[in-house]
Amino acid sequence: MNLKRSIAKRVNRIFAIEKGKVAERPIINLYNTNYDKRVLISYIQAPFRETNSFKHQNYLTSHIVAESFSERCYNVDVIDYRGDFDIEYESYSAIFGFGANFERSFYSKRKDIPRIHFITGAHPDLQNAMSLQSVNDFYDISGLWLPTEANIIADNCYYSTFGPDASVILAQGFVFEDHKKRVKGRLHSLNNNILGVFKEFRPKEGSNNNFLYLSGSRLITKGLHILLEVAKQRKDLNFYIVVFDIDQDLSRYYHDLLWNSSNVFLYQNLRMDSEEMRLVVENCSYCIAPSYIDGLPGGTIEPMVAGLVPIVSKYCGFPSEEFIFELGDLSVSGLNETIDRALSMDNQSYLEASNAVKDYALENYSVSNVKQALLEILDAELL
Repeated sequence: MNLKRSIAKRVNRIFAIEKGKVAERPIINLYNTNYDKRVLISYIQAPFRETNSFKHQNYLTSHIVAESFSERCYNVDVIDYRGDFDIEYESYSAIFGFGANFERSFYSKRKDIPRIHFITGAHPDLQNAMSLQSVNDFYDISGLWLPTEANIIADNCYYSTFGPDASVILAQGFVFEDHKKRVKGRLHSLNNNILGVFKEFRPKEGSNNNFLYLSGSRLITKGLHILLEVAKQRKDLNFYIVVFDIDQDLSRYYHDLLWNSSNVFLYQNLRMDSEEMRLVVENCSYCIAPSYIDGLPGGTIEPMVAGLVPIVSKYCGFPSEEFIFELGDLSVSGLNETIDRALSMDNQSYLEASNAVKDYALENYSVSNVKQALLEILDAELL
């Protein structure tokens, strides 16, 4: 088995990178500006080469980062976080991002170049511990060992984690505080951004027993098995599951539930702006993320804009809010209890929570808000 190739495949799935694509050459001076300063962004390049597929928030995140540096008078170079390119790190005024190419910048002779680590999940130790727990928990349920369904960070980017001048993490709450306790450097919280395709939806008129699970890959670490075990028990509830795809072994184990059940409805590889996605979101009252580890997951914050009340684990990185229902325990019983707590709201209480969720998401996860917050971080770190 080619371990390097296997690791690359896992990383590609985490960031929704198409199979078969390789790291492309750096994009030099993205906006053709003539400033005195240069920044190297080690992230993803596809958003600058392709049109928006409306399947992942990182399309807009990439533009937010690049535009923010440009507005602070940096010529912007973008390099894929993967690959092994010959980079003249010493020529840059700032370096931002993550991955192998960000890590290699620490081997440059110039320590004085400001380096800002961009964290789209959690601290790697927490990330890996919770990912391992997820596959262990599923093994206890099923007897199936599916390690590739864990969201493990295989590469040890030690300098990136512990040596940058500052870090920016897409998380608040428990995930933010956990990272803060593990590192000495300055840590900034930044909200994830929405695509905003549901922002024009009409406010909810009442609640029903329909729950949305919207996620990408690594579905065991995203807690899909916890949701499906609840679905087995709760025939009084309907679960709409929207994912990119499902591991074959996982799909076979839950075959009857996923394909023949009266209360589970599976959709795969939908664009966020598709009519089918719109109908699913309009039909649901709650969105569920029983994730073992995350960073303000796009599959949760996006439907919040449509007024879906979130039911999440503390490992999703949300702050404490009255209208965010947090699991007391990451388990089948914990999810069941939290669902019952959400369903205990009368119709008026639900409408108030739904409207509060919508307003909160539009204000805090909008592109303009996230960009302004990042600009303030850059001003604090680079001026």
